[in-house]
Parts: sequence; C-alpha cells; structure tokens
Amino acid sequence: MITSRYTAPACIAFAGLLLAGCAAPMSPPAEETSTVSTSAAPVSTLTDAERVTKAEAAVQAELPNAPIWKGMTFKGVVVDESEICVDRTWAPGGGPDHLGGNAGYVVVSFPAVALGKPKDGACAGYAPAATKVPATVEVPSAVAKDPGLLVSTTFGDKWPLKVPYVVAHCQGITVAGRPLKVATLDAPDGKTYAANGTAKDHGNYLDIDPIWAPKPDVSGLKIDISPVTEAALALCT
Repeated sequence: MITSRYTAPACIAFAGLLLAGCAAPMSPPAEETSTVSTSAAPVSTLTDAERVTKAEAAVQAELPNAPIWKGMTFKGVVVDESEICVDRTWAPGGGPDHLGGNAGYVVVSFPAVALGKPKDGACAGYAPAATKVPATVEVPSAVAKDPGLLVSTTFGDKWPLKVPYVVAHCQGITVAGRPLKVATLDAPDGKTYAANGTAKDHGNYLDIDPIWAPKPDVSGLKIDISPVTEAALALCT
C-alpha cells in the first residue's frame, strides 16, 4: 500500500517537470548577417557616357512591371554637369493608344541619381532652371571706399531705390534743445535726397520720392525704405 500512496504523486511531479520543460521558451536561432561590399565609382569620376548609362537604367528600373511598358526604349542626353535627360519611347504599337512614339521624358540629377517626375514632350525641349546670376553694380572709384556707400546687390530684393547705389550721410543737429539726426542720400546723378523726416523738415534736400521704388505686388505702395534709412542713421557718431 505504500506504493499506492506515493506512486500517483510521483507521477504527477514527473509530469509537471516534463510540462515545465516543454513550456520553457526556446532560444531563437542566431540571426544571419551578411556584409555586401560595394565599390561604386565616385560620381565625380563618372564620364558623361557613364552618367547617361546610369540615368537610362534608373528610369527603366522605376517603371512598374506591367505589359503596357514592355518594349519601351530609353535614350539619355547630357544636359549639364548635374543633369541627364532621358527620353522614353513606346514600342511600336505600344502605349495607351497603341500608336507607339514619344512617352515623355525624365530628368535625372547627379550625383544622387535622383529621378524627377515624368514630363510630357521630349528632352530636346527641356531647359534646366536658369541660374540666377547676381547683377554687378559699377561704382565710381571716388566713392568705392566711402563708409556710407550702399549698393543694391547687398540688399537684394529689399533694395528700395530705383538707382543701383547711393552714398549715405548722417549729421547730428540740435533743434529747440533736442538732438536730432539728419539722414541723406547722394544719388549717382549727384543730387542729395532726404532719407528721413528730420532731413526733410530741417534741411534743403530733395524729396526721396523720385528715386523710391514702388512695391511690385501692391499698387500705390513703396518698398520699405527703413533698411536704407537705418544704415544712414548708423553713420552718426
């Protein structure tokens, strides 16, 4: 009877150990890794022909895998050092109208090999965005080193005058015991204009209006002249 008293609990304990062993989480297998060595030539060393080949391949790879694109050909042309234009041509009888012919073009930018959106037409009609070249202003040597010289190219779109440069002056005066600053501008034509209200009220200077440029997008308003006025006032010591 001793056997009958202890056999069942022993079996239960043994079964529990088996279940615990089965329930224990298994260690995941080590993840396999691989290193791919690439030896792409630096873009700076690519010839025009190599850039054309890369651009054509990139445009072709971008197309979805659909029957409509089957047989399309790609012809790249050099635009400049940073762009290749790729003409796409439907296979004979291909395209949505089954007429074949031109399928637009794609511009590929280097060195990133970045594809632009497909455009209608052909590369022959494509022109890259014009690079904005800063205008040059010729300044007479007599005023080239003047501390009050203000040139339009320095201010960019905020230049408020119709003339390309002026020479600013500032003079301190006292009116009724109050210190004031007179700001003036010498224009290329030799005339001197009042650059602030003090100069207009307390000096024999021309009104600035004839050389003050209008605001291009708002009829009847002028471009903010404060940057020029502040530059002139800064000359007062």
